[in-house]
Amino acid sequence: MASYNQTWFSLIGFRVTPPLQLCIFSLLFLVYIFSLLGNLVTITIITIHQHLQTPMYFFLRNLAILDICFSSSTVPKLLINLMSGDESISFNLCMLQLYFYISVGSTIFYTLALLSLDRYIAICHPLRYNTLLPIQLCTKLVISGWVFGFLEFILVVFLISQLDWCSSSVAIDHFFCDGSTILHLSCSNTDLVEKIYFCFASITIFGSFIPTLSSYCFIISTVLNISSSTGRRKMFSTCSSHFLAVSIAYGCCIFIYVRPAGNVSTSNEKTVAVFNSVLTPLLHPLIYTLRNQAVINGLKVTLKSIRYGSYK
Repeated sequence: MASYNQTWFSLIGFRVTPPLQLCIFSLLFLVYIFSLLGNLVTITIITIHQHLQTPMYFFLRNLAILDICFSSSTVPKLLINLMSGDESISFNLCMLQLYFYISVGSTIFYTLALLSLDRYIAICHPLRYNTLLPIQLCTKLVISGWVFGFLEFILVVFLISQLDWCSSSVAIDHFFCDGSTILHLSCSNTDLVEKIYFCFASITIFGSFIPTLSSYCFIISTVLNISSSTGRRKMFSTCSSHFLAVSIAYGCCIFIYVRPAGNVSTSNEKTVAVFNSVLTPLLHPLIYTLRNQAVINGLKVTLKSIRYGSYK
């Protein structure tokens, strides 16, 4: 059988009737726009208000930037495909999309771990909060997360790019260039690449999940020891939203990626992937920031200053 080391891909995505396709396009477009707006509002409010210059909001601003990058790595191409009907994507653009998607996704996991660490210190060691987590250390941790997130999968994407394909045009049963789906389509021996991909994905997810879970276990233990029922409710209310966001992110990715690659993408996997890459970036500003009274107050001040044409 002939093999090709340069080819074009086509993203099958969701092949539905034209009326349903228009509905899906409209819904995804609205979700994407609201996701961008929500995260841009988060970034703006945290940046311009001095009282929000704390480690937690510093991490939340970083998460908002990552969410914009994460959704933008897949959604615009999906919208173009739905609108134009052109499912093709070049080999180089497919590899770039794959690299950007998994790199930003990995960095998001490290940021979620940092947020859990921040909440652990704030609740379990409140008097030492500023000492244990100075803003200089936060900056170094965030930069390290970005650097490591964008370096660790270079080898995986490079190895995938060197595979041979059984046709000059390969159909991907997904709405973006998903690594495990692409590996299944190669006519090369992908055993080594699959093992490396699975290993790196597992290290990234569980390597950030274990400290995140440990932090929340310590938080729950501390909250349960609070004598005041009002204090317990307040603490649980604050942490429950954070824990919900963490559960969604890890649940989706463990379901999709922490398994040996090589299985054909099913409709369930694509549905979970849509939720992970499209809806999660919209939920984060709703869960983390727009339910936060300090952010809401900052937003009110900003809107009032815009209304009266000045900002103090």
